[in-house]
Amino acid sequence: MRCNLLLAALLLSPPAFSHDLWLEPDGDAVLLLQGHRHSAHEGAETVAYDAARVVGARCLDGDGRQRSLTIPLTSPVRLAGGCAVLQVHHVSGYWTKTAWDTKNVPKTGISGVLRSWHSAESVKRLGRWIPAAGQPLGQGLEITPLRDPLTLASGDKLNLLVTDDGKPVAGVPVAYGDDTRGVSGADGRIAIRLRHAGVQLITTTLETPLADGKADRSLRSATLQFEIAR
Repeated sequence: MRCNLLLAALLLSPPAFSHDLWLEPDGDAVLLLQGHRHSAHEGAETVAYDAARVVGARCLDGDGRQRSLTIPLTSPVRLAGGCAVLQVHHVSGYWTKTAWDTKNVPKTGISGVLRSWHSAESVKRLGRWIPAAGQPLGQGLEITPLRDPLTLASGDKLNLLVTDDGKPVAGVPVAYGDDTRGVSGADGRIAIRLRHAGVQLITTTLETPLADGKADRSLRSATLQFEIAR
């Protein structure tokens, strides 16, 4: 288990250029932001990103119905509010690391490649609890709370389910804030103890081989976001 946790920590350890994604209410809308506001990593609170990299957004309304949202062409992306659950998909694309630097490009034609990957991220914000929020939305890698986390406080435990296209995923690392807390079990479940009030960011990452000639690995991450008062 200790070895598994070490590997999980290495997998979830973000490189120096990486940034968190989160969703922030702004009046009657929600903004997709990127940066280090909720992280212990050094860097600007928010950083600009290309809105074209936001490839999808889904809203679960108060009646438990899903619908796709229109994505604006300007950054920061501003989405319609009123969703009980809002999930946004962002693709940062191909990355190549050499002994000299790391670039946001495929490995094709580059010498001295140490590692290359294709990166995609999603963030799912729970704005209010409805029964359907306890079930996966079913698209891509995802973390789902198995009870209402909005009623919890710092020190409480929350049971979570990790899925990929709605199916449980075993053995993937799960991080709370900047710390890897463990790996999902055979049933895709893991329990996390909440440690502070305010915005909660819980993230999982799934790395798989890629054979498109542009990168060696596919690296997908998914974040569950919610807030607790105390």
